[in-house]
Amino acid sequence: MLEVIKKIYRLPLAPVSEGADRAVAILCRELPFKVHKFPSGAEYNGWIVPKKWKPVKAEIFKGSKKIYDGMAHPLGVIGYSTSFVGQISLPELKKHLFYHPDLPRALVYHCDYYYKTWKRDWGMSVSYNFFKKLKPGRYQVNLQTVFEEGSMKVLDYFLPGRSKETIILNAHDCHAGQANDGPSGIAVGIELMRELKKLKNRRYSYRLIIAPEHLGTVFYLAKIPAKERRTFKYAIFLEMLGNKKRFALQESFSGQSLLDRAAHHYLKHHFPNYHGAPFRKIVGNDEIVWEAPGYEIPCISLSKAFHKEYHSDWDDERIVTEKGLREAAEAVKGIIKILETNGALRRKFNGLMALSNPKYDLYIPAGDPSIRQKISKQQNKMSHLMHHLMRYFDGRTEILDIAEKYDIDYETLYRYLERFKEKKLVEFIRK
Repeated sequence: MLEVIKKIYRLPLAPVSEGADRAVAILCRELPFKVHKFPSGAEYNGWIVPKKWKPVKAEIFKGSKKIYDGMAHPLGVIGYSTSFVGQISLPELKKHLFYHPDLPRALVYHCDYYYKTWKRDWGMSVSYNFFKKLKPGRYQVNLQTVFEEGSMKVLDYFLPGRSKETIILNAHDCHAGQANDGPSGIAVGIELMRELKKLKNRRYSYRLIIAPEHLGTVFYLAKIPAKERRTFKYAIFLEMLGNKKRFALQESFSGQSLLDRAAHHYLKHHFPNYHGAPFRKIVGNDEIVWEAPGYEIPCISLSKAFHKEYHSDWDDERIVTEKGLREAAEAVKGIIKILETNGALRRKFNGLMALSNPKYDLYIPAGDPSIRQKISKQQNKMSHLMHHLMRYFDGRTEILDIAEKYDIDYETLYRYLERFKEKKLVEFIRK
């Protein structure tokens, strides 16, 4: 996963750019994506696909001395800046210089012009240390950028399952010079699709959508036929997943979907230090597009927000670890497994079963002082549940309902219930 990130995060990415086109070519070698194209100038609900943009020169001179070269880093020129060549005063120059408020030696990521094609302005990203050392006087700026017709690309990889109901994984690919914010979600999404492809008899279908933030999913959802769009059951937005911070789970708009419950349950039992919050209370990304009126697709966001390097040139491969990415992939797989396997159970017997009988071997002992055995907290919970469990083999109560009610890890409970199925005591009912 880290190798995927290294291939794309240094590119001069913007929603429509040579960097984005190169990233698309790289990612299409990882998975056979379908590429949707949206031409510059296309408009939907006031959103406009920008022109293809490229900075060519970005220099600041004081006298004959070049004091800044914005081409040295993908963040050096503010995305979609217009050209400007001329002499200006220090107060005027400072209006066009942007810096990170909390990292005085870092460059800041600025994306405002991406979404406002009508806002014609220019700017460069500098460190605060550079900004504050500027002396009064006249400065020569030589900023040259190129705008031309192009197309925004949205990558779409589909993995069919038994049902047409589809779970979306979504990540963005428009943040230049960021390894964790964007590319980490892409890498985890690709890894998950490879893992899901190995899953035999998939219950759901899956789609990985990689697109410029907001713009890409706005136009993608507008293009997809309504009949196909209605198969989109849930969406999971992935970003900022490779750093060392704890998981942050942002709920869907309602916060009540099965996806929300599965995510909270898995993280509670496997990453108990995670924190959760309602819709748009942690991060702001494409969840608002999936949940938009007329679509209303429950979308959670999984991240490790926020790292101190966020939206700066310090967000590079040094803060991303393969372990962090693997953790994220395992977390999403765990959530998906609950969705894949959850269902009710119907009993094939009447009366009380002697679970300790060797032909069943399903009895879970609780602590007994006469035996002086050590019993784990989890086993005690399972033993307590065992005395209630058979009443839930009613064809209505779902496995996640039981796991939540008795505060038992879903996977532990599921493995136990599979043993009942093997003994032909129950049948699984999945809608």
